[in-house]
Amino acid sequence: MFKAIKETVTDVRQLVRSCQGLTTNVKQLQDSLPAVNKFQAEVQKDIAKWQFKDQPRLDKIRKITERLSKQSKA
Repeated sequence: MFKAIKETVTDVRQLVRSCQGLTTNVKQLQDSLPAVNKFQAEVQKDIAKWQFKDQPRLDKIRKITERLSKQSKA
């Protein structure tokens, strides 16, 4: 009986340590969230800038490929 109680106490202590570690990890994730959001916003800006700059070129390439495909079908 004493051994079972001792094992239960050991299990509870281990569970408490695991919960403390989980709490620490959650706090670290929450602390890093603003940096992740900032990075995401910067990436979205870069994507929009790239699309704006390269869209005319892409349109020209699309038109050329359409003409070539029409010519090859004819």
